Amino acid sequence: MILGVFSAVLLWSQQPSGQPASDVGEQEGYKIRAEVNMVTVPVTVRLPEGGFVKGLTQSSFQILEDGEPQEITFFAQEGLPTRIAIVLDASGSVVHEWGTIRYATKRFIEHLKPEDQFSLVSFNTEVRLKMDWGSKADRVDAVLTSIYCKGTTRLWDAIWVTCRDLFKGISDKKAMIIMSDGMDNESMVSYDNAMQEAIRSEAAIYVVSKTEAVRQAYERYIPQEAFVQADLVLRKLAYETGGRVLYPINFGQLGDIYAQVDEELRNQYTLGYVSSNTIKDGSYRQITVGVKAGDVVISARPGYYAPDARGVRSTR
Repeated sequence: MILGVFSAVLLWSQQPSGQPASDVGEQEGYKIRAEVNMVTVPVTVRLPEGGFVKGLTQSSFQILEDGEPQEITFFAQEGLPTRIAIVLDASGSVVHEWGTIRYATKRFIEHLKPEDQFSLVSFNTEVRLKMDWGSKADRVDAVLTSIYCKGTTRLWDAIWVTCRDLFKGISDKKAMIIMSDGMDNESMVSYDNAMQEAIRSEAAIYVVSKTEAVRQAYERYIPQEAFVQADLVLRKLAYETGGRVLYPINFGQLGDIYAQVDEELRNQYTLGYVSSNTIKDGSYRQITVGVKAGDVVISARPGYYAPDARGVRSTR
């Protein structure tokens, strides 16, 4: 009950600035028209030396759930319209880079496809919804300019609230781009709870990591182990949700990093199946994706939480 009140206070106390979600992306053929209990799995297939493997068919893929083969009933070989939550660290540690962050974020949003939708969340001592779901980029620069970088880093709170509230009830393909160093220092929510909520949301999390930059700036004051641990938890968060961690050398590379995420989302296959395990126990189930395409590198989320007795998968 406390956490429910907490999420409402943090996220919804701000007036949302974006276009209502219902106005965009309703064209026939764009939505994932799936059964309530369908499990959707975005899959990235790359060659070992890099480059995406394109042109695979549904018969090229196999899905196992807890070791049992599953029938693929939904397949898309093009990037589906995506809900992308952009979650920006606005703590005092990024104040000098904010101009670069603002410019790269604006450019990324301007290059999204018309059927995509985005939202903007900032976090420091507070977590604030700056723009709700929409597709119009005309107010993005003004909103980003209004953000004042100060305070501490509530990263786990930001992930928990975004996954629990912002992605609630959304069946479209989902992704989150987080820019942070993983050095959380004031969250009310634990890392484990944030991780569980992220998995339940079924959003792929891409982390633009500032860990190395922060380490170089503060290694005289913060133990080396803290940076190693921060990197590990970010990597685990990305892995468990089917995303990845990207490491820009400096914030001048942020535009290239955003472009990498966009390219990956556009070149993913999306598979869907209805689990042969009909027990609604809320348990975690492992997903294994295989591809008949020779020597390739496969990226996909490794599992999900089954529906509970009420048929709810994203919350408990």
